[in-house]
Amino acid sequence: MALTNSAQGYGTLTKFFHWAIVILFAAQFIGGNIMTAIGFNSSFAGIGTNDYYNWHKSLGLVALAIAILRILNRQLGQLPPWAPTLSKREQGFIHRVEQVFYLAMLIMPVTGWLYVMWGDYGVNLFGVWEMPRPLPKDDTLRDIAKWAHIGAGWVLLLAILGHVGLVLRHQLIKKDGLLKRML
Repeated sequence: MALTNSAQGYGTLTKFFHWAIVILFAAQFIGGNIMTAIGFNSSFAGIGTNDYYNWHKSLGLVALAIAILRILNRQLGQLPPWAPTLSKREQGFIHRVEQVFYLAMLIMPVTGWLYVMWGDYGVNLFGVWEMPRPLPKDDTLRDIAKWAHIGAGWVLLLAILGHVGLVLRHQLIKKDGLLKRML
């Protein structure tokens, strides 16, 4: 199997970055909902709120690094042709959803980072290293970044549901093996 994409299919790097982002986004969604639901100075499953927040911020920066590598990887090869079972309408949908994904892979971690850097929090990377705070505290910019982060999360969730729905339709109803292209 080729490392980069080719006319024959998706490359190993593309598949790795795809599934790494899937796992990171799932972990971020679950952890983000837990940390906001339990409130401050609480714990869930033996993990305290501060630990959830630190892991959420740390994994967000990992996701940003992987997103950048994923974008660079995409430039290295060519995309394989569309699956023959996809209609023109589905191809258009996939193209738009993919644009949302790439924007979200950048917007989510950047707005999250801006939110904590303009706020009172900072980033303690994996509980090991306190990142320097290059931005001055600014409540207005913090709030804008916070709501951009939350809004982008909802848009991302809708895009994910559409993407997964299309894949499941092809996998379970049409039974055309579409999922194999990314496995």
